[in-house]
Formats: sequence, C-alpha cells, structure tokens
Amino acid sequence: MKNRKWIVCVAVAAAGVVGQQSFAHGAGQDFGRFVEQQLREHSSELFGIAQPLKQSALGQFDGDAASALQVADPLKVTVVSTALEPNADMIAMWPDDANPTHLFVCVEGGTSGPGVQRIDLSQPANANATTIVRGTTSCDPIRRTPWGTIVFAEENSTGGLYEIFNPASITTPVIILNRSTGATSDPRVMKRKAVGQLAFEGQAILPDGTMYYGDELRPGNNPAAGSAGSPGGSIYKFVPTFPRSAEGPISDLSQSPFASGQVYGLAVGTGGDVGQGTEIGVGRWIRVDTTLITDPNGNISLRTAALAQHFTGYYRPEDMDLDSFAFAAGSVSVCWTNTGRMTNGGNSASEGAAVYGEVLCLSDTPSSDPAMATHAIPQVTRFFAGNPDANFFDNVAFQPKSGNLVVLEDGEVEVVKKDGTMELRGNDLWICLRDGADKDVMTDGCVRFASLRDTTSEPTGFIFTSSGRTAYVNLQHRGIGQGALLKITGFRLPHHDDGDHDRDDDRDR
Repeated sequence: MKNRKWIVCVAVAAAGVVGQQSFAHGAGQDFGRFVEQQLREHSSELFGIAQPLKQSALGQFDGDAASALQVADPLKVTVVSTALEPNADMIAMWPDDANPTHLFVCVEGGTSGPGVQRIDLSQPANANATTIVRGTTSCDPIRRTPWGTIVFAEENSTGGLYEIFNPASITTPVIILNRSTGATSDPRVMKRKAVGQLAFEGQAILPDGTMYYGDELRPGNNPAAGSAGSPGGSIYKFVPTFPRSAEGPISDLSQSPFASGQVYGLAVGTGGDVGQGTEIGVGRWIRVDTTLITDPNGNISLRTAALAQHFTGYYRPEDMDLDSFAFAAGSVSVCWTNTGRMTNGGNSASEGAAVYGEVLCLSDTPSSDPAMATHAIPQVTRFFAGNPDANFFDNVAFQPKSGNLVVLEDGEVEVVKKDGTMELRGNDLWICLRDGADKDVMTDGCVRFASLRDTTSEPTGFIFTSSGRTAYVNLQHRGIGQGALLKITGFRLPHHDDGDHDRDDDRDR
C-alpha cells in the first residue's frame, strides 16, 4: 500500500508550501482545508481527473439518462441500456473484464418480476436486455467467478446465493420454483446452501473458492434476537471443502467450490473483548455451529449463529471488493461499506442521526498457529470515515492499475438550508487514494468525481473494466420508471506506466 513514490513527493512538496503559507498567514492557516485544496489541485496526478466536483448536483431532474449523472472532466457518460428493469442493481461483466460482450445485472424486485437480466452490448440500448432468471426476492449482488460461472444472491433475511452455469446460453428464463428448497426449472441454476442464509450484498471471491461476505443488517433490526435487539450485520468467510486449484472454467456445476464447505464468522477482539468498541482490530474466525440453525431444507441461518456465537456486528454492511493490488502481492484484503444512518442529505443544517457511513478493510494474514481457524488472522481497519459531505456509503470498486477505491453513496437527498428552505442534493460518487507511507491506516484522501442530478435515483453496481479507464454504473429506480445502465469513459492513469496511455476508452466496452 506504499508503492507510489510520487505521492510521497507531492506530500513533501506540499509540506514545504504549508511552511511558507503558515508564515504568511500565521494562526489563520487551516491545515485541513489546505490538504483538501491540494487534493483538488493535484487531482490529475492523483486521480486522473482534471478537477473534482466542488459540490453535489442539485435536483430535480427527469431528463435523459446520460445527463442524469454529472461527471468531472474529462469523464464522459454514454447510455448502455434503457431496456433493463428500473430496479437493476449490481453488475458483472462477461466473459471477462477486458473485452466484455455482455453484462449481467441483479434486479432488486419481487418474485414475480425479473431476477437476473443479461445485457447484450452489441445491441441498441432500448432493446438489449433479456431476463434469464425469475423468482428471486431482492436480487442484489452478482459476480462472475474465477471458474467461469455467475453467482447472484438475495438481499433478504432469508436470502440465498445461486450459481449459474453457462449463463450466455439461457434463452428462456429459469424459474426459482421454491426459494426454501432451492428447486429451479433448469439445472443450470443451483442454490448454494453451504454458504448460508442472510441478506447478501457484498462478496469477494478468491480463485480457490474462498468467499468473504456480509449481512446487510442494521443494529436492533433482527427478529431472531427478540427484544434484545441485534449488534448489526456480521462478516463471514466461506472455505470450500474442495478448494479449486485448476485454472479455466468448470464443465459442470458439481465442480464448483461452492458445492460444499464451512462458514466462519468474524469476531474482532482478543482477551475476551467482544461487541462495539472492538469493531476494528485483530480478531479471529469462529466456525459456525450448524447443529441447531439448519432448517429441514438445509438452509443455515447465519443471523441466528451471529447472536449465539457473538460475531461482531456492523451498521448495515453493504458492497465489498477484493483489493487486487494486495492480492497480487500475496496478501488477502477486502474492503466493504457500512451504510450508517442519516435523516437528511449531506451538509444539511438539520440532522437527526449523523451516523456517518464508513469503509472498513479486512486483511486476512496466514497463520501457522493450529488454534487459528482457517489458518488465518483477520484484522479490520477503518479506511474512510464519513462526514457531513460524504456519507451513507453503499457500493465500492477498486480501480485496476491505480488501486484507488471508488465509493458510492445511497442516502437521503432532502437538505435543509440555513434559511430553513429545502433543496434536493444528489448522491455522490467518490474516489479515494490508497494508504500511503504516513503512519495512519486510512486513505490519503478522497474527492467527488460524479454526482447524480436525478434525486429520485441512486447510483449502484459500479464496476471497472480491466484497463481501469472505463466503468459501468446503474441508476436505480429513476422516477421516470426507466432503467439506466451507463458507461463512464475517460479515466486516466498518467502516473502508471502500463504502456497504454493512448488507449481509446470507447474500445473498452
């Protein structure tokens, strides 16, 4: 996380300027504002954008999809699909992240509507969506696995995770006939009960089939806890019985590492510490005891396990992504968002909660200690602490080659101004630096690179192509009732010598 020497140079140069300005302005110099100014002035070197947006976009807006998202220069927005469902959520690319021909999206709706849709990038935007799965409840996360399948899951208290074999071949929607038993109308879609049951959203999948994921649950909102309430959603690790070592796609769903395995819950803290106050720090993985929490259909209630086994709770864990930089260096690190709670939009003069969202990261370090479950020691650190301007975080995505992290908001939009009047503030998209050579363990800074003018909607499903220069994002539940899947091009990586500085962004579908 300390491999960008030029950031250190910028910091050293900035320190010299700070010294000069402090003599000029004396005690009136605000160092924090100066740092924010440096992030803006050096945004081209740091983030590949000319200038970040100074403030959130203001609503209302009901125009065309491309104009609904305001972006910083030199970014450009084009429409990929308006044919998909308005509640389309997260996105997976197919057959790879370099030159995708299709996108797969989860639809956060009911069992009677589409659950998974396939977007053909070669077809017109108004006629390129095909429904391939029905019968889900609140389909939210969707990923392409390292072994060539698509997995999707439900953000519901009884949510399940399903795996699709050869998803490009499905022409007639596969029906999930019974969510509890996992019965489907086509064997190409199979429920993976071994990973447990919870409200899925964030997932990070390793090549061997190990998966990290969270339960999208707020504190106190757990019927299984009764009057005692709940500490919030927990983080889990699935370890397959048969880790995959081969490369390339599987030829049958029976070969998937998700077919069987063991789930472990995260308990942060040592020496008897448990619960709030130890949501960050060193912890341990605890094997989920399935004895009394598995129903007759084989579904494992992880929320019941979290209460009984005292797993650490967080305020609505949402999306999660694997840090590819760390993984390439031989380490496993995943980062996820905790939504928090706000009663009003950012920078409102009136706020009744102020539980700012945050981004946390978990490093899972190998251990030779036989007493450490999964042979690893987990440690959680706080990467990005929210504030009145940046909060209610939902989706995250690491940018290939730069290692910067994109963070999306999904929050309230009504803002009370100082004069008592109301305005509508759009949800923002932020991009954050990696942790540099300083002594903290947090991002070196974040800037706003996009903001949603359509305040009836939220940005979701953000995902980069492998070049790091092109991204896709959904604008979910627009007030005009039309789907909106967008492509953002123009991300620059001027300080990364990848031999690809002149690539035409439009070549990245």
